Amino acid sequence: MADNMKLILASGSPRRKELLAMAGFTFEVRLKNTDETHPENTTLDDVPLLLAERKAKAFINEINDDELIIAADTVVILNNLIFEKPKDRADAIRMLSELSGNTHKVVTGVCLLSKNKTLSFKDETLVTFNALALPEIEFYVDTYKPYDKAGSYACQEWIGAVAIKRFDGDYFNVVGLPVNRVYQLIKDF
Repeated sequence: MADNMKLILASGSPRRKELLAMAGFTFEVRLKNTDETHPENTTLDDVPLLLAERKAKAFINEINDDELIIAADTVVILNNLIFEKPKDRADAIRMLSELSGNTHKVVTGVCLLSKNKTLSFKDETLVTFNALALPEIEFYVDTYKPYDKAGSYACQEWIGAVAIKRFDGDYFNVVGLPVNRVYQLIKDF
């Protein structure tokens, strides 16, 4: 798998690291601060793709011919709003209260970039939450401290086991990387 390419994950996400390792890839992590703003007229579904491409392209002048950058960005969308990482406890509780009893969209943009080729795509999963009582939301926020997670939750934690009623699409996309599709594209890169 990707024997002729050195894989570089342009993400500090522990979940993305776990998913690539689960897929059997050996890789290095490289990080760079990139601008995560987007033009106001950007379609919400396109924001993660734009950000993933920006993260990957930040390395274009630093990679060798045998290196492949994997960059990704994930957003949670409900009612035409992006739920980013929460600012604090109150913000996390607010987000989860809004997600409670509703179906939202998780979109991950992925960019695979080498010196000679770029492949980009986005993947979408619909996630339906059961209705949650405020004490349940507070328990989750106080116990799991989801401050580094888009939408204030991680589906592989307690909240996923008890609060997520249904996934329509790739579960791993919600975790942070549609690893099946990434695996197939890397094999063919």
